[in-house]
Formats: sequence, C-alpha cells, structure tokens
Amino acid sequence: MGKHKFTDAETYALWTHYKAWCFWCGEPLRLKETTIDHFIPEHLENKPVDLDQVRTEYGLSSDFVINDYCNWLPCHDRCNRSKGAKLPLPIFQAAATLQKLASQAERIRAIERRTKNTKKEKLLGLIMVGRETNTVTEDDVLAVFTNREIQEDEDVQILRKEIHLDVDQHFIDFLNRKPDPSSLAFWKDQIIERQQLSSDDDALINTSTAFFLSTELFEIGYLVYRMYKAAYGDAVGKSTFNGAHQLAVPIIRLTEFLPAVQKIGQGVVVGKGDWKTQLASNKYQFEEEFAEEFVSRSRFTFAHPTSMSLVDALNTNAGSPLSEARRNQLVSDLSIGVKTRAQALLAVAEDQNLVSAEFNRAFVLMQYFGYLRRDPNDTPDGDFTGYEFWLRKLDQLSGNYVGVEMVKAFITSDEYRKRFDAS
Repeated sequence: MGKHKFTDAETYALWTHYKAWCFWCGEPLRLKETTIDHFIPEHLENKPVDLDQVRTEYGLSSDFVINDYCNWLPCHDRCNRSKGAKLPLPIFQAAATLQKLASQAERIRAIERRTKNTKKEKLLGLIMVGRETNTVTEDDVLAVFTNREIQEDEDVQILRKEIHLDVDQHFIDFLNRKPDPSSLAFWKDQIIERQQLSSDDDALINTSTAFFLSTELFEIGYLVYRMYKAAYGDAVGKSTFNGAHQLAVPIIRLTEFLPAVQKIGQGVVVGKGDWKTQLASNKYQFEEEFAEEFVSRSRFTFAHPTSMSLVDALNTNAGSPLSEARRNQLVSDLSIGVKTRAQALLAVAEDQNLVSAEFNRAFVLMQYFGYLRRDPNDTPDGDFTGYEFWLRKLDQLSGNYVGVEMVKAFITSDEYRKRFDAS
C-alpha cells in the first residue's frame, strides 16, 4: 500500500482543529507550510504483524487504522522530519495521546465535511497551490464568494486570514503575540491600501516599516532599546566589513527585548473601542513599572551606585543627547527628590536627540529581532558584519529603507524562509 496522499480538505481540517499550531513544537503553523505526521508511523501499514503488536502494546483496538484522523497530526516539515518514522515513547504517554486523538477524530472529520463545498474547495486549492508563490489575493476571494458569505462563513474567514498571513506573522515576529481579529483586519487594510499605491513587494516593505513605527512597537520597543542604551551604553562587536575591526553595537539582546514588548500590548485590540487610550495607559503604566523594576536590578545598581552622578553617567552612555539646561534641571530634580532614579532614566531615554540619533541602528536591529528571531552576531553570522553592512547603507541613503532594500532582503532571505520550511 502506497503512502496516503492528503487532500487539501484533510490538511485544512487538521490545521484548523489544532488552531494553527504545530503539534510537536507548539509554535505557530501556517496552512501553506503544514505537513501531516502519522503518530504511529505509516510504514507499519504494510506490516500487519508489527501493527498488531503495536496495537497490543499501545492499547489500541483491532479496528485502529494508520491513515485516519485518530493518527494524524499537523506540524512543520522540520518537526515531521525530526520525529521521523519512530514509534512514540514512552508507551504510556503515547497511549494517552492516542486516546485523545481518537476522541477528537469525529470533530476533525466534521470540519472536512463542511469544507467539501465547491467554493471553499476552490479557494483552498488556490491557497495550497500558491503556497510557494503567495499569488492568492483578496480579489480571488471576491471572485468566489459574496460579501455576505465572506462576513458570515467561518471557513471563509479563516482562509481569507491565511491570505493575509504576512500580517499575522508580523505580529508574532515583532510583537511576540498572535493578533486579535480586529488588529489583523486593521493591518490587512493597510496592506491593501499600500498595494493600490505601490508594488506588492513595496506594500509588504512599507507594512513592515509601519509595524516598527506603530505605537505598540515604536513607542515601547524603541523606548526599551534606548533605556538599555542610556543605562549601559554600547557593546563592542567585531566586523569584517571593509576589513576586520571592532565597532560599537547595541547592547540590548533579543531575550531582553521580547518580554517587554509583549507586556505593553496586553488588553489592546487595535481598531476596537478606544484602543489608543488603552495603549497610552499601558505605556504609562509600563514605563513606571518597568523603569522602577529596571533600576532596581543588580546590573543597574552595580553600574550606577548612588555615590555617582546618575544623570551624567546616563547622558554619557546615551551619547550626550541632553542640552546643558536639560542636564542641569535633571540633576537638580534628582537631588531634591522631584524625580526618582527611574524617572531620570526615562527622561534621558525619551530625549528627542537620542530618539533621532539611534533610529537607524534600532531599525536594523529590529530586522534581526523580528525576521530572523536572533541577535545580529548569532549563527550563522558569528559577528556584526551583516549588521554593519545594512547600517552603513541605511545611513548613506539617509534612512531610505525602500531604497536600501534591506527589509526586502530580510523577508526574501533563505534564513527567513527556512523558519517556515518554505524554501
């Protein structure tokens, strides 16, 4: 018996039931990248004696079959290959999983049945065929479904979202969370609007930049970046760009950046209600709480003991953005208790001169944090050569991110595509 060839409807049913998450690694899973794993390996289908032994060992009934929803799981290709054709162990845990899969099989089968609709199958087929080229657009949806069907049918809504999953992935990459429906619709409209004004590539590039400039990421993520800059200055990195040398690089690391950005967006639904006020409230509360916690860390207290001039140290680390008058006022406010150490740090971090001076460095760093989910000198780079290359290009073109084609290079890179096994 040959390998089972999964239909688009079967793949969709499993992917939907498991809410677009990979069973094995627990990370977000795109419909277009979904592969189906056999929990009990498929090769046993051609070995009836071995399969009977597995049924006995795992407590399975005699009518258990390999190719059925009671044995299928959605996952990334990399996870599928990693698991391989091995039997799952330990047996007692695997047996419990198989019982759970069996209890869910009929619900998944019901999703498949409702998907067997001429219109849905057509759209699903377009999406799956276009998985490599991403050629399916909103026009393809409008050509198949009425506006009422688009608004009311759950599967159409899910498939329509998949078409705009670049937005979905941007939330995960840059904000470290999945988007709520309202926020997804908000950013989807931004892409459609940009597509009408420019090419598809430029639309995605502009949307990526819009994420960096959005209130949620720019006001908070960039603020956290500047707080680390003011508190600890720069790190020293190595580069071979135009010859081996050392250079000053951002000191903040991905593991420090992500938790802070995720926290600020809690409870915010972009485009719904007074979301800007909610975000502003979150920002104010975040600043107060995060800054107080930040200056109480041993790393900060060691770098800035109370015996030293905090304002001058912060200003020096930040590249001396404060005017003399501003510096003197902060020193006075801190000395008489009008401002706390946390508020002094925020004051330096929010100085407009620092905001302008660090923009390009932070923008390049966010490409590594967002698209590659790593620090610039992590493997496969090993140093800051790539980071310096893009920073110099961005500086040379006065921050013209479209002209530099940096964002385009990141989102079309092999490293980025391999995150989703789309290469």
